[in-house]
Amino acid sequence: MSRFRSFFRFRFRLTFKLIVVIVFLLLMGSAVFGWFSMTRERASLQSQLEDRGKWMALAFGHLIEQTIGLSDRSSLQQMTERMVGDEDVVECSLFDGNGERVALAVKTNAPTDPHPIYYVTQPIQSKKGHKIGTLQIGLSLQKVSRRMDETRKDFLLLGFGVIGVGILLALISSRILLRPIGKLAAAMERVAKGELSQRVDIQSEDEMGDLAKAFNQMTLQMKGSIDHLERKVEGRTRQFIETVEELNQAKVSYQKILKDLESTQRELETVNHKLKEVDVTKLIFIGIASHELKTPLTAIKSNIDFILSEKEGKLPDYLRIHLSTIQRNTNRMQLRIDRMLDLTRIKSERLHLYREPIRLSAVIGGYIDEIKAEDKRLSVQVDIPEDLFIYADKNGLHGIFINLLSNAFKFTSYGGQIKIIASQEDEYILHEVRDTGIGIPEDKIGRIFDEFYQVDGKRGGTGLGLAITKRLVEEQDGKIWVESQMGKGSSFFFTLPRFRENKDGRSTSS
Repeated sequence: MSRFRSFFRFRFRLTFKLIVVIVFLLLMGSAVFGWFSMTRERASLQSQLEDRGKWMALAFGHLIEQTIGLSDRSSLQQMTERMVGDEDVVECSLFDGNGERVALAVKTNAPTDPHPIYYVTQPIQSKKGHKIGTLQIGLSLQKVSRRMDETRKDFLLLGFGVIGVGILLALISSRILLRPIGKLAAAMERVAKGELSQRVDIQSEDEMGDLAKAFNQMTLQMKGSIDHLERKVEGRTRQFIETVEELNQAKVSYQKILKDLESTQRELETVNHKLKEVDVTKLIFIGIASHELKTPLTAIKSNIDFILSEKEGKLPDYLRIHLSTIQRNTNRMQLRIDRMLDLTRIKSERLHLYREPIRLSAVIGGYIDEIKAEDKRLSVQVDIPEDLFIYADKNGLHGIFINLLSNAFKFTSYGGQIKIIASQEDEYILHEVRDTGIGIPEDKIGRIFDEFYQVDGKRGGTGLGLAITKRLVEEQDGKIWVESQMGKGSSFFFTLPRFRENKDGRSTSS
């Protein structure tokens, strides 16, 4: 029932539109044809009336010219009254050569309805050809109006008849034309419901036939495509089910792994806690040991330095050699103890830094003299501008350079070269300590700043120098990194803030 209503509503709308279009075209055609025909009819009737009026005026004027002239006004009045006796003449007037009216007759039994009057004027001439007056005849247009009314009624009746025939033809043609469309609409509705086996049986050799063939071809292709998609969906569904099963298995495995990880995490937390306790114990031991060793070591160093100063007398050469060896190793022991003390201060957050402006070129020489080994005959080059100031802690800067220069001197062979470079980079000072030593293996560069890590344990040391250096640089808002190639040397880079003065003369860092 709903299908029928839908189709009927669809058919009614097209039929209505077709009727409206046909009626509109017929109305326009009838109006144009009627207007044209009535215009021609009116012009024809008026032309006939005008010709008759001119003929009457010409005959009347000729009679006056040949007989009585304009002098006998009573005769002229009688003639004008006979003239208005004609059914088409409403008024007749005679005027002399001066324009004065000499005779006038008006029809007395004329209809009361107002109708337009058509006037015909004819000049009156004497026998010698001179104009002696004017004749004016008023013709009634009543017949013309009546004729036009009849014609208008005829055209209206004819128009209604044509419109009726047009509506009938529109209904018949719509039923003929819309029946195939109705079949297509019904078939499309069934296809929309999933009945893809529908076919439209339209055998006409026109556009509707082509449309039906295209529709049949479309449903055939749709059915094939849907069958193909259904097969693909079935295959994908099977794959999805298999994937879900695999995911469930993976979920079980993951849950098991998660439990293992949680157990491992608890064990790691326990181990980490124990390691922290060990680390604290180690720091306490290092601090105590360093303090206990520093006191006697300081006494030994001061006595050795005093003896080597020869204030109490000149030393034999063989004894000076032994004492120098003791002094050198004492200095090494003191440096290591100082590093361990620095480490304990850093770890316990008791490292206090006092930052101040430092002219780098004024202090770098002392650092070199403190570390330089005379027995290796190394070449040391310094490329630092005289007016370059940094904003840093003096002891911290000393520790950074001593640690880096110690490594450079330690790992650079006899006759090698060490270069110290500093330059301003934006708001920071970039420092570089470059050597021509043995270099650092690529796989170990990432660990050289770790505590107690040594690239080459055979050369001695605690493995704390670079770790302390990194902390000292970072505590002063800087960064440190290294570039190295085996057999060609290493370059340690670090940055520290540059120093500048405010307008009021106070010192500040960038």
